Amino acid sequence: MIIVETKQEQQDFLNEFNTRPSIVIPIFGDIVKHPLNSHLSFVYIRVEDQSYIVSSTHTDCLSTDIDLSQSTQPKWVWDKKSVLQTTLNLQNTHDIQTHYFFGTNHLYSNEYNEQPFIIDYIRKGIQDNLGDNTPIMKWGEYLDTLFQNLPKIPNTDKNWVNEDLIPILSDLEKSPIRVVTQNFLDRWPSSQKHLYNNEFVYTQYNPYTTTSRPSNRHGGINFSALNKDDGTRDIFIPREDHLFLQFDYDAYHVRIIGKLIGYDLPKTSVHQWLGDQYGMDYNDSKGRTFRILYGGVSDEDRQIPFFQQVDDFIQSLWKGVQTQGYVKTGKGRKIQLQWIENPTPQKIFNYLLQGTETEFNIEVIKKLKQQNLGLPLLYTYDSFLFEYGKGEGTERAKNIKSVLESFGFPVKASWGNTYGKV
Repeated sequence: MIIVETKQEQQDFLNEFNTRPSIVIPIFGDIVKHPLNSHLSFVYIRVEDQSYIVSSTHTDCLSTDIDLSQSTQPKWVWDKKSVLQTTLNLQNTHDIQTHYFFGTNHLYSNEYNEQPFIIDYIRKGIQDNLGDNTPIMKWGEYLDTLFQNLPKIPNTDKNWVNEDLIPILSDLEKSPIRVVTQNFLDRWPSSQKHLYNNEFVYTQYNPYTTTSRPSNRHGGINFSALNKDDGTRDIFIPREDHLFLQFDYDAYHVRIIGKLIGYDLPKTSVHQWLGDQYGMDYNDSKGRTFRILYGGVSDEDRQIPFFQQVDDFIQSLWKGVQTQGYVKTGKGRKIQLQWIENPTPQKIFNYLLQGTETEFNIEVIKKLKQQNLGLPLLYTYDSFLFEYGKGEGTERAKNIKSVLESFGFPVKASWGNTYGKV
């Protein structure tokens, strides 16, 4: 392991880094905090059998200002989402965890925060700046050990997760959400260290699920499951002179199913349309539809042509999965049958549905970015929360709505001065 400090060491390192594939691992000052609420302590880089440490702020060695953006060689990075949130500006990056997880349904290593030397530091009460306080040689020894047995990875890893999903989730995380500080601390007293500028918190999406549908949990807060009824959501507020604008898809899963099976659903309320066929009102209709879609289609349900076609699709899907050993999403990602505990036709169908939902969502968020319309502060399955200037006209809102509906799924808008009131 070489700690890069002198001019000659820098030049020797760049000669290797710029001409060969490498593994790049950023280590942050506080490895518990969100990367955007911490600072880059150093970068561990492995080129073939030689490892290097390039310091940014670590106390053990001189900080080094090295431009890593010139190399076009493949770089395998640990947590590409975090790398994209630094100033490293690396080119041609491929995520180790993405390649490994979506090929095995397991993360490459779960030991990152469980190493004895890290636990020792935590027990001694050094809760902050773990990256800076842990001796650089200890970090080097650990990372050398972690990656010496890394399975051979091809030099390219062109897939939708690495190229689109990870970068979009990284972009979404870059804008923190404002909170009512005292109410936030009353609700989550152990999360004070996760406050940014004493009034903002960052979200953190985890795409490493079998369906790729990301969870969103950080600092003890599950952003995907904030209570709607106890005032918890009122803790989250827009910046001054802004309000929250939220768009929700109407009957999203039902309409995605319509796309999957090629059934032309009405542009009006799907739940009311089905309710008319059930002989039920709107609310009862929603309940019955969800029971059917997630519990299975009965003989009675098959009397409705839509559900007869849904059941035909499910049975055909199940037959194909048993033959092929996997279900394939629209973006080409394979969910292996062996990854699903106690698989059934309905469970396979629901996995495909969640994976397809995620792919549609990421595509519309990518369109929002390409059209400079602003990204949502929070995205949760069928809901998108934006911050909107009070003096701003309606044109951007209309354009956002148009993009969200670009795959044929209608949305409804709501707004308010807290997340609980949209």
